[in-house]
Parts: sequence; C-alpha cells; structure tokens
Amino acid sequence: MNKISKLQIVEPKHWSGLTRESHLGAIGYTQPQFVDKTVDRLYEVNYGADNIVSFINQFPVHYIDEEGEYRWRLHGTEERNIPLVEAESVVGTAVTDGDQPGIGHSQFYMTFSERWFDATSVIVGPDPDAYSLRIVEDPVNTGSGVRYKVELITGDENLFVPLADLQEGTLWSEDYGQVEQYLSKRGPEVRHISPFMMENTTSMIRRNYEVPGAMISKGKNHPLAFAFVDQNGKTHTAWIDKLGWDFLTQFRRDKGRLLMFGKSNKRSDGNYANKGESGNTIKSGFGLVEQMEGGNTLPYNKFDLDMLTKFALDICVGKVAGDKRKLVLSTGEYGAYLFHQAASDKASGYTWLQSGHNFKVSGNKVTLDEGQMNSYVSVNGIEFSIVIDPNKDDSVRNKLVHPDGGLVSSRTFDIWDFGTTNGKPNIQRVAVKGEEEFFRYIPGMRDPFTPYNKPTSPQMAASSVDGYAVYKQFIGGVMVRNPFKTGRIVPAVLT
Repeated sequence: MNKISKLQIVEPKHWSGLTRESHLGAIGYTQPQFVDKTVDRLYEVNYGADNIVSFINQFPVHYIDEEGEYRWRLHGTEERNIPLVEAESVVGTAVTDGDQPGIGHSQFYMTFSERWFDATSVIVGPDPDAYSLRIVEDPVNTGSGVRYKVELITGDENLFVPLADLQEGTLWSEDYGQVEQYLSKRGPEVRHISPFMMENTTSMIRRNYEVPGAMISKGKNHPLAFAFVDQNGKTHTAWIDKLGWDFLTQFRRDKGRLLMFGKSNKRSDGNYANKGESGNTIKSGFGLVEQMEGGNTLPYNKFDLDMLTKFALDICVGKVAGDKRKLVLSTGEYGAYLFHQAASDKASGYTWLQSGHNFKVSGNKVTLDEGQMNSYVSVNGIEFSIVIDPNKDDSVRNKLVHPDGGLVSSRTFDIWDFGTTNGKPNIQRVAVKGEEEFFRYIPGMRDPFTPYNKPTSPQMAASSVDGYAVYKQFIGGVMVRNPFKTGRIVPAVLT
C-alpha cells in the first residue's frame, strides 16, 4: 500500500455502477468511528479538477432559443492583397531576364487570379513606396485569370519595376483610383466583403445512478460533513450523503471538461459521425481548446522573453490598441518556473539593476531569497502576467511527460482572451434559455424524496423496483468569437 502518511490505515476505494451496503462497509462508512467526518480531499490538491469548472464559469453566458447549431459572424479586413499569376511584356510573352517593365512609361500586362481591381486603380506591390502602377483600361478575362494593362505613375523615365516583384505569387493591393483633372469618366468600383460565418453546436451529456431501497436508511444513519469557508471567511458545515456528493461533483466536472476539451464530430459534408444507443445522431461541438487551434500558436524549444515579446507583437500590432495589450498567460507550475527563469536571464543583462536585494541577513545567517518573477512589462504597451492553472498539472487527464521533467501541459502557456470582438466578450458559454440543465429522479417502491406514511392508501410509483434512480443532463457549448484574439505557446514536442 502506498501511504501518504503513517496515519493512513486504508487506501481509497474506487467503484462504479450500483452502490450496495457492501461498498459502504468496504470504505468504513458503516462504522461511525471517525474522529472527524470532514473528508479531506487530498487528491484535489494535485488534480485541481474542480478548478476547471471555476475557470469555465468565469465566462458570461450567451443564451440561444433552442439546442443544436448556433452561428456568429466574424468580419475580416475590407482590404486585401491579391497574388500575381503572371507578368507579360506583350500579350503572350512573359517578362524575362533583361526586361525593364514600365521603363520610359511603357505599358505591360499583369494577370491576377481574380478581378479585384478596375480601370483607374493605382496598385502597389511588395515595396509600396518604390513605385505605383496605374491600370489604364478595363481588365480582360483570359479563362485562367484576369489580365490588366498597366503603366508606372512617375516622372522618371528611367524607372522600371524590378523583375523580382513580378514573380508569381507576389502580393499587390489597391491604393486609390487616380483620374485626369478634366472630363474624367469613372473611378474604381466599390469593393465588398462578407463576414466569416462561424458555427458550433451544443453538446449533451448525462450521468445517473441507481439506489436500492435498502440503502436509503444507510445514508441517513451516516451522513457526511463537508466544511467550507464563505467569501466572508466564515466556516460552514454542509451535510450530504456520500453518493449524492460524488454524483454532483463528477457531473460538475463533466460540464467543465466538455466545454473546455470537447471535440467536434462534424464531417465535411455537414453530418455528424457518431450515433448513440438509440440509433440517433450524437452532435458534439468544438470545445474551447479546439476552437483556439485556429488562432495564434507558437512552438518553442527554449522559452525566453524576447521570443514572447515578438509573439505578442505579431498578434497585437494592427489589431489591438496599445492600451489593451495586457496579456495573461495561463500555465502550469513548470511553466511559471520557465517564466521566472526567462525573467531572471533578462534581468541579468542589465548591469544597472540592484545586486543585493535578494539577500536576507539575520544575525550571522544569510538567506538567498530569489523572489518569484511573475510579470513583465515589455515594449509598445505589452504587459505579461502569469497565473498558475492547476488543471495543467493534472496527471490524470494530462499524461505526456516532458523530457526536462513535469508534464508537457505544465509547460504550455495559454492566452485565453484579450480585448473584445465588436464590443462583445470574445469567449462566452452558450446555453439554451430555460433548458440548460435537467435534474430528475424515477421513484420506485422506496425513494428518499417522496414522504410516505399511508399504508392503506397507495401512492404512484414510476417503477416496481424497490429503489430509485437519479439522472442529470446538461446541454451547452462555448463560443470563441475571434480565435485570433487567443494564443497558445506550446513545447515543441507537441508539434
């Protein structure tokens, strides 16, 4: 037996399905000889299983009218880069080495994969400040693309477009539409772009248990006391039966794990891949982690703050205002240590920092107090802070061990949310209004919920079984409005 203390006399027992009197006897609950009936949930310290529920519950709820698919729109940028397919000096003759396209105001042709520009459009290429090209006439659809006749806007007769900028795949965009001062006829047409349509679906989970009638009085004879401290620091004691406590606790975790780690089973044809015992379809939606996979991801071998800053610049510049770049990194205990090491390495490069503030002197004893670093203020308004997520150190669900020690998940950094999307929270739980959770029981000959003291007057039962069954069901999902406002920094062993 692996003991956690010399005071331990039994190992924890595990079972599923029907709970009988023999189970209570096996765990000692039929012999009321405990000094303290408060169950110390020792493994919760290591697993942090309940914290996942608290984490999920921090996000606001968006209510929908009925279960199933739900959609939201995500609007992208209205301006685009269009890749070049081919450049020709004359129709049918591609530009080659030695050509100087556009020199002396000569005209040449550019073919793009789609019609995005118009006559009078001024377009710019890889180096937008070096030159501009004006489209001089209506484009021609060639069957393999759209061909435009162009000329340089310049007073320099020796200017031409470098051949490197006219290679297949170079990106071009429109600046404006330029016309003559007198009797001009038109400019470019209006550009349109529709928003992205995002879709997820609610998922449904259940859990249940059955109790023989003979077990009902057992729970009444030996209830359990659970002590807890409220927000004011006052200690309370709640009495609850062991079976009911385990049931509610496990169902609560089920909900958290569904919304956090749920996997979509939707096929590319729009159908769902799984069926249940009834033969009907199981719809499984994307959980929070799976929705983040479409966002910003950075694999790393060595964690350092310069890498972290560059990643933050990539995901913030041009997208997030400078006063809203406060990024919270959710990580495990090993990740917090990596951040501390990286901050210490960064600080060691500054010779003007104080050198003696980490030493504590008491009499003739000197203690090195390193002090854990858990935040970093970088450039351009970017700030990082660390929070430790116990779920990342949960060795039951997370099983991959990192070569340098600890779990791989403990070295993962998640940026769950920064900023809002169109004024709305970027991450929301989704629930059906009035139908989020169901809690039911089926009474038999005996159950603890129906008082009975009339032996001459029968009462209704839903089953002839001497016992009862309890069921819980949850319907819900989660929505990440804009996955690009999330981020993951993961050990390279995961890629």
